[in-house]
Amino acid sequence: MTGRAPKPTGPRIPMPEKTPAALRVAVGRLDPSVLATFDRQWDEAMRQARDEYTLAPPRAFVEHWWSWVGVARYPQRLARFRECERIVSESDNRAARRASASELASILAEAIAA
Repeated sequence: MTGRAPKPTGPRIPMPEKTPAALRVAVGRLDPSVLATFDRQWDEAMRQARDEYTLAPPRAFVEHWWSWVGVARYPQRLARFRECERIVSESDNRAARRASASELASILAEAIAA
């Protein structure tokens, strides 16, 4: 008799501190292929902050990646998030797109509440 291991339902990692350095470590643990995007967006946020004399870009960067980690640390949540994104971008069914957009908002709210 062969059995499959149950899929984990808990988080793959704990929620990190809300700092660029801690988020970078978390992103690297969750999906190393995304680190180049993370670094590029951080560099752009810092360039924009210097050019415009505002902290808004780095703050927005941290909020974005905080949400990303909140979603990605739960495999089932991430899978559902990606499916909802696919429906929103590809479906011809308006009701399905609206329902998926609403679910995306709920997933993000749950992710950042962690």
